[in-house]
Amino acid sequence: MPFIGLTGNLGTGKTTVLKFFRKSGAYTINADRLVHELLKNPRIIKKLSRHLGRNILTKINSKTLINKKIMADIIFNDPQKRRYAEKTIHPEVIKRAKNMKRKILVKERDAVIVFEVPLLFEAGYEKIFDKIIFVYCSKAKATERLRKRGLSREQVLKRMQAQLPTSWKKAAADFLINNNSAQKDIKPQVQKILKKIIGKK
Repeated sequence: MPFIGLTGNLGTGKTTVLKFFRKSGAYTINADRLVHELLKNPRIIKKLSRHLGRNILTKINSKTLINKKIMADIIFNDPQKRRYAEKTIHPEVIKRAKNMKRKILVKERDAVIVFEVPLLFEAGYEKIFDKIIFVYCSKAKATERLRKRGLSREQVLKRMQAQLPTSWKKAAADFLINNNSAQKDIKPQVQKILKKIIGKK
C-alpha cells in the first residue's frame, strides 16, 4: 500500500502526469482540487480574509468566496502572507488526503496511491510518503505553459522564485519524470516507475 508523493515546480505538467498514473491503475489525489474545496469553507475563508485582507473576497450567487487570482497576487508579493496562507491550507489538505487514503485502503489493501502535492518539499511533507516522484521540464517550457494560462512574465517569475530549485528537488526525489516533450513520452516513464514501486512492496 505505497503512498506516493508526486510533485514538480510550476508549469511542469504534474496534473497531466497524474492522469497517466490513474490510467495505469493507481488511485490518485489532486491537491489543487482539495484546495479548491477548502477555499469554499467558511472557517478557512474567515481566517484567510482576516490576515490577507477583505479584498480577496468576492460574491458569487450571494455566497462569499475567495478570489483565487487576487489572493495569489497578494501572497506571491508578500512572503510573510504566503507563509500564513500555506500554514492555514496545507495541514487541512494533508488531513483530507489521509482520510481519502484510509477510505481507498478499506476497499483495496494493496492500492498504489499517488498524491499530487505542488509544494511538497517546501512544506516539509517528505516524511508522510513512501516514495517521491519529481516531474521536471526546462524553465523555457514551464514559462511557455504558464504564459498560456494567462500569467504575465512577472507573475511567472515571482511564482518560480517562491519554489526550491529543480536541481535540489531532483536530488531529493526517488524517481524523476521528464515532461519536456510530448505527452506520449510520459506513459512509458509512469509504467516503469509503477513496476519498480510494485516490485518493492
